[in-house]
Amino acid sequence: MDTAPPVVWAEVPGGRLPLVEVGTVGCPTLVLVPGLTDGITPVTSPRAQLLYAHVPLPLERMRGLVLSYRERLRPGTSTRALADDLAAVLEQRLTAPAVIVAHSLGGMVAQHLAADRPDLVAGLVLSATTGRADERLREVLARWDRWLAAGEQDRFRRDAIRTSVTGAAMADHLALDAAAQVAPAPARALARHLVLSAACAGHDATGRLAAVTAPALVMAGGRDELIDPDAARQLAAALPAGEFTLFDDLGHGFPEQARGPFQGRVTRFLGHLGW
Repeated sequence: MDTAPPVVWAEVPGGRLPLVEVGTVGCPTLVLVPGLTDGITPVTSPRAQLLYAHVPLPLERMRGLVLSYRERLRPGTSTRALADDLAAVLEQRLTAPAVIVAHSLGGMVAQHLAADRPDLVAGLVLSATTGRADERLREVLARWDRWLAAGEQDRFRRDAIRTSVTGAAMADHLALDAAAQVAPAPARALARHLVLSAACAGHDATGRLAAVTAPALVMAGGRDELIDPDAARQLAAALPAGEFTLFDDLGHGFPEQARGPFQGRVTRFLGHLGW
């Protein structure tokens, strides 16, 4: 796919959020919930739209609904409040429960969505996420927040690559970032990112996981510098119908770095759901 899919705006209480549709119309729906990158690079960005058009998922036989977070986020917004927004959109867009495919911060939001609105969720695919933020995660987020507040966006992007990509691919990603000459994000995007970062740092759904009845596949990178893989394993164990898969030598960005194995694992999970 060489062109970006169109952006659609969905109304939520007190605001609106953007979304894009990818994949095959009329098929069962996968709802993609993004991570912290949605702060500076939401689905309104052509760069993000093209990325989601090529996600490692079986979209040739699935409809993909990519949800961003609301356009204007208030300080103090929690992961549960973000889940309320997604529920409001899914009420409008779904005719049957969907499988939620969510990464990092998105996985935190999806935990609340599945606990509060089981009628909307047929299954969960949670990558590089945890049931509760810990010091390991908060230290990385605080470092990024300081750099962004100081105007050091290039430093933030380079560090985000180093904490997400492993092996020879890291050098390739760093070289691509340097060659791209990315324009600085505007102040409103930085403010949005910081609200999402705070929501991520304050996440704690451990008391609610027993209410998540949907089958859940939790996946982690063994070298993830943000999310402790043991924390992801504990999340899977705390979910009533959770299962766990580890990508040993990969970091936070393993869904992109191991596209084939990731899609294969998700496809098997969908098959077990009858999809």
